[in-house]
Parts: sequence; structure tokens; C-alpha cells
Amino acid sequence: MARSDWFFLVLFTVLLFLIVLIAELLRRTRGWPPETTRKIVHVVVGVMVATTPFVLHSMWPMVILGVLFAVIDFFAVRRGILNGMHGTRRHTYGTVFYPISFVILTVTLWDNHKLILVTAMLIMAISDAVAAIVGERAKKPIVLQLGPETKSVQGSAAMLLTTFLLVIISCQAAVSLGYYDLSLARIVWIAAIVGIMAMASEVISMQGSDNLTVPLASAFAMFYLLTESPHDGLIFTLGMCLALVIALVSYRLHFLDGGGAVALLLLGTLVFGVGRWTFSVPILAFFILSSLLSKMGKRRKTKLQSVFEKSGRRDAAQVLANGGVAGLLLILWYFLQRDYFYVLYVASLAAVTADTWATEIGVMARRQPRSVLTFKPVPMGTSGGISLLGMVGSALGASIIVLFGFIFSPHTSPRLFGYREAGLVLLAGVLAGLVDSYLGATVQAQFQCPLCGKMTEKRHHCDGRQTTFIRGYLWINNDVVNGLCAASAVLIVWIADLLIR
Repeated sequence: MARSDWFFLVLFTVLLFLIVLIAELLRRTRGWPPETTRKIVHVVVGVMVATTPFVLHSMWPMVILGVLFAVIDFFAVRRGILNGMHGTRRHTYGTVFYPISFVILTVTLWDNHKLILVTAMLIMAISDAVAAIVGERAKKPIVLQLGPETKSVQGSAAMLLTTFLLVIISCQAAVSLGYYDLSLARIVWIAAIVGIMAMASEVISMQGSDNLTVPLASAFAMFYLLTESPHDGLIFTLGMCLALVIALVSYRLHFLDGGGAVALLLLGTLVFGVGRWTFSVPILAFFILSSLLSKMGKRRKTKLQSVFEKSGRRDAAQVLANGGVAGLLLILWYFLQRDYFYVLYVASLAAVTADTWATEIGVMARRQPRSVLTFKPVPMGTSGGISLLGMVGSALGASIIVLFGFIFSPHTSPRLFGYREAGLVLLAGVLAGLVDSYLGATVQAQFQCPLCGKMTEKRHHCDGRQTTFIRGYLWINNDVVNGLCAASAVLIVWIADLLIR
């Protein structure tokens, strides 16, 4: 690093702490609401950060600073200090996610795509603040409940429009400086797609996660549309349209709730627009067949709704828990250009399908399931319970995904997804289903209703009465377990492949 970069690192750190200190003093001495001081810090810091690629020679000062602030902010949130920076009416880790997203974008975009890095950070700094202000000041807000937190239509529309304008200004400036050769029509097209991605990422966010998802989703969409050909950009747009149609139909058929539909729009745009049919067919097979299967034996499953944390309609967390690992593997495949990530992608889907089918089919068994730990009979619906019928369903679900993965795998020589890989993925899918059961029996949060005494995954039970925490970890719910299930299948295939080779 140049000496001037070290000087700037010290200066920038001092300025950031000074801004935070001023916000805290205003909150304490002037009585300004924490929401107001937080927005001021959010916008000022965001704009300052966006200027760094034009000032520094090296990215490392900002990477160091980003990691430092992520750690400081985490402990500040946990200890309830510096409320002028992160104080809100809800518990949020937004000030932690913000530097994390900046570090990720800096490491990946600094050398060749500074325009995208700057635009993504400005979207988070300005568009998010405008959305919050518009949403709070709307006289008759139209409230959306697409996730754990409520949003307003007015605020989401402001997010879309502000992002749209920021991308147009950014791209037009890049054209004027000679970085890109873009027509006005293409700039508007890119701005519209990025605006939709930013709005969708924000509307289903919780606990400040939009500070991570909005800049990353915006940056990826902008990167793809600027670096790939117009033809690829058109396919990306068609992928978004297809994802929107599937999301709307799924919402209409009660496969998904509103948040789940928005999450599917984001995940589907990535899979359909970037992965094409190769990646799309396996995940479509999982989603469509599993959704149809969930409608079977509805009367028997209804009796277990008081035990299971989630209902039959998948929400945003469920969609991302089941498809998030697959989406991450697709991104790695795209950037690293290694087809082996496709095998791991199919493995993650085989795992969540095996787990879903084991549950959906297993609850229709006439005999009580047995604990995966003790093999003693447990009540139907108990986390960690397994049955012979459920295991058959697990193997069948994984087999179907393996079949689609085999048929639609990339045509490489030697064959990328051959019989050996198919066998490994099938085995990993079934084993991952057992890992899911083990985690459900050991670390997943379990509660007991004080009124009826029933064990449940729910935090509230009879007449909304709060349940008593019994065992596990409070932050590990069924969605976290499902995500770990998908990740375990990837790990099993990777380790087994290394050992065999």
C-alpha cells in the first residue's frame, strides 16, 4: 500500500468515529430520535465510502476498516451502546451487515468494476434512506407484511424509483467518461432491472439484512447486465419474467405466501436468468413436486400444525433456506467457471428434497416415528423423528433430483455428472436428511406450551400464549436446520469425491 493510503485510512477512521460521536451527542443533548441520527450516519457514511475507490490506490485500507467496523458494530449492538448510530425501534444488525457488504464488494469489484461498487453502496446509502423516510411520512401507508417486519408500498416504490435514478446517473456518467458504450434505452433497461432487484431484496429483509442483500443483489444484477452481451441480458430479463409468473401462480395456489413469492422472484431470476435450463430444471422439480406433495394427506397434516413451526405455505425464510445454498453455488459456478459446482448444486437440492419428502410422506405413516438418537418411539411431528416410510420418501425425493440433474447436466467430456457422481449425490442427499433429523433432535430450538403441555417448534401456541424454551439454541429454527442440511450434502459429496479420487 502507498503511504498516502495509510494516511487516508487513519483520516477516514477518525472521520467515521467523529460522525458516530456527533450523532450520539445529538441524540443525547438535543433529544433527536435514534431513527433520525441513524439515517444521518447511514447516508453520510455511505456517501463517504462510495468515494474511496477514486481516492485510494489500494483496496486494503477499506477492507481493514470494513472488518474493524463490522466487529465494533456487532459488539455495540449486543451491548446496546452507540444508539445514535444503530438505534431503532426494532432489533437490527444493519450496521454490522453494512461494512460486511462493502468488504465483499470491494474485494470482488475494486480492480475492474469500481463503477458498480460505488453505485451499489450509493443505492444502500440513499435509496434505503429515502424509502424509510417516505414510508414513515406517508399519510395513509399501505402496509405490506411479506416477512417478519412490515413495509409500506410507498416506501418500496420510493426504493425502486430512487435506485432507478441512481443507476441511470451512474451509467450515464460512465458513458461520458468512456468506460462503457451504452445506449439510453439499454441504460434505462439496466436501471429498471436493478431497481426491481433492490426493492425485492429490501421488502423481505429483517433485522437490517437489507444492508447486505440490497447492495449485493444490485451489484450482481448490474455486473451481469453490463459485462455480458445484450442477448444474455435479455435472457436474464426473461428469467426474471418467468420467475415472476411462477411466483404469482404459486402465491395463487397457496404454495407460497407473499414473502415467499418475492424470495422466489429473486432466487428464480438468478437461476433462470444465469443458470438457464441446466440449473433451472432440478430446482423447478424440487419446488413443484414438493409443493404438490405438501397438499396430499392434508387432513392428517393439519393435526400437526400445532407442532410444526411453519405452515404448508412457504415463506421467504423457507424459500431461501431450501434454495439459498443452491443459489450461492450457482454464483460460484458463474464467477469461477468450474462446472463441478453443478454437481454440488444438485447435491444441495437432493438434500432439501430428501428432507422435505421424508417429512411430507413420513407424517402419513400409521406407526409412530422413532428418535434418530435413541430409536425409541416419539410422538408424530417430533423434531428428530424418523420412520421407514419417511426414509423411503427421502430416497425417492433425492432420486428424482439426481435423475433431472443427470439428464440436464452440462455436456462435457468426460461426462461431468455421470453414474459415479449420481450415486454420490443420491447417497449425500439421504445422509443429509438424517443430518437434518439429528440437528432437529439436538440443537434446534424446542418449546413447550404452558397450557396444553405439548412440545412444539412454535414460540406461541394455544391462543397465542408464549411457549417456554426447553432445549436447543434459540437462534436455530427449522429454517436454519434446512440450510445446514443442504450445506451438509455439499460437504459430504466434496469429501467423498476427494477420498475416492
